[in-house]
Amino acid sequence: MIPTPLLRLLRYSLYLTIIGLAVIELIVDAVALGALANFDYGGFRLSFSAEKGAAGYTMFVTLITLLFIPALTFANVIVNRGVGAAAKLNHIINEVSISAFFTVLWFVAAVVMAVYAGNGECGGFSLCSKFKAATAFAWFPFFVFLVQTVVLVLIMMRIRGNGGSMKTPAYEVDGAENLPTAAPPIHVDNDPYTHSAKDENAYYNSNPQVAMPAPA
Repeated sequence: MIPTPLLRLLRYSLYLTIIGLAVIELIVDAVALGALANFDYGGFRLSFSAEKGAAGYTMFVTLITLLFIPALTFANVIVNRGVGAAAKLNHIINEVSISAFFTVLWFVAAVVMAVYAGNGECGGFSLCSKFKAATAFAWFPFFVFLVQTVVLVLIMMRIRGNGGSMKTPAYEVDGAENLPTAAPPIHVDNDPYTHSAKDENAYYNSNPQVAMPAPA
C-alpha cells in the first residue's frame, strides 16, 4: 500500500510537472505554427491546412490545461483568498474526472500530431524538425495525466475506505480519519432515588427480619 504522505506528494508534484510541460508545449507548438504559417518554398507558399489544424488543436488543449490545472492545483489557496466556489475543484470525484478528461484530450492531440509528423527523417528541413518537436512534447503531458489519474483513483479509494465522501478534497487523503471522533455517551441516571436510598432499600429487601423505619 502506498503511504498517504507519498500520495499527497505525488498528486502535487504531478500537477506541477503538467504545468511545466504545458508551458514547454506552448512554446514549441507556437514555433511550429509560426513556421507553418510563414513557410515559403521557392516563392510558393504552401497552406499546410491539415498540419495547422493539428497544431492548432494542440495549442487549444495546451491553453485550457494552463487555465484549469493551476486553478486545480492551488484551489485551496484561492479559497483562502475568498473564492469559495473554487473548493469544488478539489472534490476527489471532480479531480478524477478532470484528470481523465485531460488524459483523453492530450492523447488525441499527440496522435493527431504524430499522424501528420510522419516517421521519416527531416534531413535538416527546419519546418519538419519544429513540427516533430511539438509532436514529441505533446506525448509527455498525456503520460503524466495518465499517471495522475491513477494516483487520484488511489486517493479516492483511500478516502472511501476511511469513510470519506466523493466531495472530500483530494488533498485530505485520510478522509474520515481526520474527523474528530464522537465523545462517548454520558449515562444519565433518571432514577428519583439517590444511590444511598438504593443501597438502603437493597439492605432491607435482603434482610426482611429488619423492620424499615417509618418515615418522619
